[in-house]
Amino acid sequence: MKMRGLLISLTTVATLLVWLAAAPSARAEPGESLVVVELYTSQGCSSCPAADAFLGELLEMRSDVLGLEFHVDYWDNLGWKDLFSSAESTARQRAYAKRLGLSYVFTPQMVIDGSASEVGSNKMAVMTAIENARARSAARLDISVTQDANGGLKVSLPAGTAGGGAATVWLVNFDRHFVTEVTAGENTGRMMKNNHVVRAHKAIGTWTGAPLEISLGPDQLAGSEVSDGCAILVQSGKFGPIIGAALLWLDAES
Repeated sequence: MKMRGLLISLTTVATLLVWLAAAPSARAEPGESLVVVELYTSQGCSSCPAADAFLGELLEMRSDVLGLEFHVDYWDNLGWKDLFSSAESTARQRAYAKRLGLSYVFTPQMVIDGSASEVGSNKMAVMTAIENARARSAARLDISVTQDANGGLKVSLPAGTAGGGAATVWLVNFDRHFVTEVTAGENTGRMMKNNHVVRAHKAIGTWTGAPLEISLGPDQLAGSEVSDGCAILVQSGKFGPIIGAALLWLDAES
C-alpha cells in the first residue's frame, strides 16, 4: 500500500511539472482570452491557506487566468472576523451552489468560468477544469475596457451570442495583495497571504447580443477608492457560464 501511494504521488508530481512547463508566462498578452477562477475563502478557515497559496501560484504562472478572491462572511462568528468578508460574496457563492446543483456551500471553493466547482486546494482538479475552459475559449466575447482621464471606465462589447438569453455584465473591484496577521480563530498565529482580493462587485448592465457600450463615472465605480484593479465579467443569465472577461489595472504598478 505504501508503494502504491508513492507511485500515485510521483504521478501527480510529474503531471504538475508537465503543466508548469506548458503554462503561459505571467504577463498577459493583448486580446488574450481569460479563464476566470473565483476562490471563495475565509481568513477564519484553516483549510483555506493552501487554496489561497494555490491561487497566488496560478496568478504568477498563468497569464490566461483571471483569479479573484471572494471572502465569505459565514466564518466571521467563529473566532476571527475576516477583514475582507462581505455578505455580497456569500450571496454570490450561494447563487452558484444553487445553479450548479450543490447542496451546500464550503470553503475553500473554486468556481471555474462559472461552470465548474472544485475544492480550492485540489490542484489537479482545478487545473483540469481550467484546461476544459480553455478548450471552449475560441468563442469568448472580446471585451474592451479603458479608463478615461477623469478616472471613469468605458466598457465595449461587440455583437455576439448571449448564450440563449440576456447576459449580465459585472464590475468587480479588487486589490493586488494583502498580508494579515491572524490573532484568533482556527488560523491563530498565521500570516495570511491573499491575492486579488475582491472589495466590491455589482451588475452594471445587460448584454443581449447587440453591440453595447457602458460608461461609468468615477463615482459609479464600486469600491474604486480602495481598488488596484477591476475586472469585467459577462455571464450567461446572472450566474451562468462566463462568456467573456477583461482585466484593467487602475494603480501605478501595472
